[in-house]
This record gives sequence, C-alpha cells and structure tokens, in this order.
Amino acid sequence: MSSLSGDKYLLNPTPDAMPKTADVVVIGGGPTGAAAVWAMERARPGLKAILIEREERLGAGSSLASLENYRTCWPNIPIMKQMQRSVAVLHDADIYLGEGAAQSIHLKEQGYLFLAMGESHAETLKKDVARLHDIGLSHIEYLDAGEVGRRYPALRDVVVAAKWDPTAGWMDSNALIHAFVRAAPNARVLLGVTSTQIRTQGGRVVGVRTPLGDIDAPVVILAAGAWAPLIARESGIALPIILRPRQSFTTGYRHASFGSDWPMLIGEPPAPHVRPEAGEGAIFGWEYHWHSKWAPELEPNPEHDAVREPSDALNRLKDPRFPSLTLALMARQFKHGEGEGFNDPRYLRGLYHNIGYYVYRDETAAYTVQPDGTRLSYESERAIICPHPDVPGLILSVAHVGHGVMTSPAAGELAAAYALGLPLPDPDYAAFSLDVPYVDYDAPVL
Repeated sequence: MSSLSGDKYLLNPTPDAMPKTADVVVIGGGPTGAAAVWAMERARPGLKAILIEREERLGAGSSLASLENYRTCWPNIPIMKQMQRSVAVLHDADIYLGEGAAQSIHLKEQGYLFLAMGESHAETLKKDVARLHDIGLSHIEYLDAGEVGRRYPALRDVVVAAKWDPTAGWMDSNALIHAFVRAAPNARVLLGVTSTQIRTQGGRVVGVRTPLGDIDAPVVILAAGAWAPLIARESGIALPIILRPRQSFTTGYRHASFGSDWPMLIGEPPAPHVRPEAGEGAIFGWEYHWHSKWAPELEPNPEHDAVREPSDALNRLKDPRFPSLTLALMARQFKHGEGEGFNDPRYLRGLYHNIGYYVYRDETAAYTVQPDGTRLSYESERAIICPHPDVPGLILSVAHVGHGVMTSPAAGELAAAYALGLPLPDPDYAAFSLDVPYVDYDAPVL
C-alpha cells in the first residue's frame, strides 16, 4: 500500500488500511463522482465521504477521450439550467473550489461556432437561436455570412451562416477533478480498488464490498460511468442504460488560418468538430456510428450501435480510419483542396487517437407515448441523477452522454441533494429522474 498526500489518498490499500465506515461512499473517480464529494462536503461540512476508483488515478475512464469542452446553448430546459449553474461555478472556481482552482483548470472561453455551409442548415440554426432566445439564452447569436466573414475571414467563402455561443469553451478536466477532491478536505480517496459491489440488506443499501474489505455506509452514490452497469449487475441491481463507443484524436499540427484564439468549430451534419489544442495542435471529434456487430466478443446488439456493459477490449476497437475519415469530411465541408487546411497530410502525423464510452438512457428510460399508447424510444441527452427507485440509499449519477465534464458541478450538487435529503437545487432538475421518460427538445444537439 502507498499513500499519496498523507491519509487522503490511498493507492492499492491493504485490508488493514481500508476504512470501515463512512457517511457516504461514492463509486467512480471521474468528474461527476468527484463533484458529488465536493458538493456533499460543501453542503454538510465534516461529512465523512469515501471516493472509490477502480484505476490507480482519478479521471482514468472516458474522460481521457473527452474534448474537455462546455457549452451553454442547450434548448432543453433542465440541461440548460444545469449548464448555467456549472458555468457559474467554473467562472468563480476560486470561490467554489478554493484558491488556485481557477488557474489550475485553465478555463478558455473561446466560444462554439456552429456552421452552416448551405441555406437549409442556416435555417435550422436560425430556428435554434429563436428557441434559445425564447428560454432566456439571449447571448446566443445568429450570424449571417457577412458577419461570419468579418469575424473569421478564412471562413468567408465557405460559411453562409452560424450559431455563436460566446460563453462556451474548454478546460483541463483532470485538474477540475482534482480541484473537486481538494475542496472536500474530509473526503478520502481509494485508488486501484477493483470489483466494488453495492451491499444491501432488507432491500436497502448498507455499504460496499471490495476485495480488500467491506465499508459500512447508509448511502452509496454510483457515478462509475461506463462501469456502472457492470457494478450494478454484479450487485443484483438493474440499470436502464447503454454504452456507445465514441472516438476523438489530437494532433500536434494546426494549419495557419486556424488560429490558437479560434473557437470550437462544428460543421454541418454529421457535425465533425475541432478546436485549437496544445499550442500548435488541434483536437477533433465526431459522433461517428461505431456498431457493436464489429466486435462479436462484446455481445453485439443487432438493433443499435450500443452495448450493455463495458469491456477492457475497447482500445482494440479504435477504427484506424477514423482520423482520416474525420479530416476528409471536414476538408469537404470547408472546401479545402489537396494539401490545404484540413486536407493537409501533416494532420495525420504523430496524432493521438482516443476512444471512450458515451453512456445513455436505454429505450425503457427515454421514450414518447404515441396516441395509440405505444412507446417510441429516442436518444436522450439527459443524465440519470436520482435515487434508485427499488434500492433505498442508492443514488444514481449515470448516463451523462459525454457531458460529464461540462455539467459536473451541477450534477454533483443534485446527487448531493438526494444523498443528504436536501431540496433539489432547482425544481426542473426533477427531469433527470428515471421516472421522467421525455422532456421537450431532449435530442442530440450536435
């Protein structure tokens, strides 16, 4: 067993070093788990919380494949309010997370620019902005071709309109996770603890079981990202969620017209996106449809591009074509000829290819009811943050759909409210419960 920062962090603890009791145990050392620890201690100073992470470091799951971005242009009211609160925390990180937090998370508020290269998509963006203004997001702008060209001359001959979110940006997500934990001085962090199970007695939570010993606790928050369904299943608990692999890649090259001060650029559907990164580099994403039929060892689902449980084989599923396909798609949309812009072969040299899971509600937790009474499932953007309906003492913070970093402050506060029996931070947050299958405008934004 080794100890990091005194007794706060325990790496690969021995059974003798394992704590025996806690007020709350949080399973999952990503942004939402760390945020829950922070929010609970902020609401109840002195609370004895334990954060358990299966890897030997925090933020070792899908956060590694994250673009680390945040945006405020959400047409869905519950997520919009969640994001507004999160941005308020990020903007005042030193106040909420302690002195030095703002410098460590290195917030870059350079904006999101959703681009239309044709009139049809331009009309869609105009309607998007009208909706956002209707719900109070008056800072979101619709830019015509002239205004786009004035602000970004390199886009003048390509883009006919854009939706501009000036308060969007990106940050250091690993630093944010550690800032949450530092801001919870009484919390303890157990790293390298695998095979954690939720213990129940008489139908309610009594703690967790690990290979190194049991921890008694009346409340457990499950915030384990893609590993949550496996932990739940091994604990005899069902979770209505599915996993979709998503890829990204980082390059050490960025063409000269794409400046370091530029915003995140989101192209036309299927929405390839890119932002400046690492000095002269860039980071790219695209919600590319990977299908589980390509990985028979992962028990493929023939009905959709998702699986029920995670696999350590995920890295083997990186599509080697993904970087070149993404660049080709962007070069076509931006009308870059051979050797120009995103069609420059230097983008493909020495790149770093990432893959992680996005976790979604499944068809039993996101659906509309048709006039004849039948259910029609849809792809929801909403996380599940609520008490488990059948297991008292178990709080869920799962299915964050790739938004775990950006919404973590508000998600942590909501999970903390449920764990501590406090009022909801906002009544609209009730829409993150399992018993709310549908919310208006709850569909993928990209």
